[in-house]
Amino acid sequence: MEDSVITFNVFHHVAWGTTVSVYFWLVGASAGAFVISTFGWVFGLERFKPLALTAAITAILMLVIVPVLLTWDLGKPVRFIYLLIPGYWHATGPMAWGTVLICSYLTTMIAYTYFIIKNNAIWAKSLGILAIMLLYALEWYTGVVMEFNPGRFLNNTALAPLLFLTGAFISGIGLLILIVFVQNLFLSAAKRIDSELLVELSQYMMYGVVFDVFLLFLEFMQSTYGSMNVVLAHEEVLMGVFKFPYFWLEIVIGLAIPFFILVSPLSRNIYAIVAASLMVCVGVYGMRVWWVLGGQYLQSFY
Repeated sequence: MEDSVITFNVFHHVAWGTTVSVYFWLVGASAGAFVISTFGWVFGLERFKPLALTAAITAILMLVIVPVLLTWDLGKPVRFIYLLIPGYWHATGPMAWGTVLICSYLTTMIAYTYFIIKNNAIWAKSLGILAIMLLYALEWYTGVVMEFNPGRFLNNTALAPLLFLTGAFISGIGLLILIVFVQNLFLSAAKRIDSELLVELSQYMMYGVVFDVFLLFLEFMQSTYGSMNVVLAHEEVLMGVFKFPYFWLEIVIGLAIPFFILVSPLSRNIYAIVAASLMVCVGVYGMRVWWVLGGQYLQSFY
């Protein structure tokens, strides 16, 4: 009996660390930025075409970092090759599909960007549609990987894919606004992207913020009136150890303040929009931190 007590009290290290939370943020920001790049070439909104190339390149650069983080997190980086070898790849493994989706999404985005540069509307639209399907599948897979963890009460929710998709949408828009704002500082007046487009993008971001608040409210209801485990996770993790990334970073800085900026007269001020965009990006990263690290806390330390 004494030996079993020693065995069950072994310290369990955190399986996923900061690199994985950064990975989730990068994948989301890439997806959100890429959706904006398709507004002109896929959905026919001509006024968004000047944004397309910047948005597509941003999406590619964000996603290129992802494989580096994932292989580094393995501890033995060369093991990633097993997810690419047919004899080891297994269709029932969500992470196996994640490998396929990341590689195919990145390849399709690069091809789409090439045809934008070549001004080939037919191929740009076709590949843009395919890339959108792949990016939504990638975000869905990311949520599902976390959802299928019954021992991690915070992550074990059917809303996980929606939470990731919404965070991706608003963080991608926020990042793109920041990049375009900085880019405009160094371009001549003739080459700058119209600030009215950034104002319009900020309103789309505001709609995403509202939907994100709604999803968080649903999760709050569940964690308040749910099972003992879920209530414990909310009290000890979200409002305890991880209160800073959850309450202050995500809710206050990432959602509440940007919302009030974007529904006030400040919504026409480019500097206020840039500030709101930065806060949204920070807030979504806060969500990724408590989702990954906080989701493991009770499982790992109790």
